Parts: sequence; C-alpha cells; structure tokens
Amino acid sequence: MPTRIAIKSGNTYHMEFEGCIVNVTEGLHDRYDRQVTHVEIIPDVYAGENKWKLIETRNNRVIQLKTVRG
Repeated sequence: MPTRIAIKSGNTYHMEFEGCIVNVTEGLHDRYDRQVTHVEIIPDVYAGENKWKLIETRNNRVIQLKTVRG
C-alpha cells in the first residue's frame, strides 16, 4: 500500500504507512558534535486489535562516524 500521508515540518518528516507511522528527524547532533538522524517507528495499535507488532526498538539513531569530504 502506498504512503497515505507524508509531511515535512522543519527537519522532521512524518509518514504514515499501512501498519505504522514513521517519524524521521535529521540535522541533529550528539554531545560529540556528530551528525545524528533519529528514526521513530510507531506501530498501529488499537484497543482490541493485535494486527501489528514492532519487532525491534521504537527509537533508532543513525550517527555519523567519519566526516566525508568531497
């Protein structure tokens, strides 16, 4: 099923798919000033239904390990 909603607000993307919502925030920095992109996966969970389950963690981060110069 295609994306139902895709919204960009500042540096955050909000996307709704069949079974989950995905929020991606880019342009963040950690305490070592490395670039960080935060990915949050929220499964669709409704009272009395058990159709979707998140297998891993809800919050994930991608951290820049090395500066790439072009």
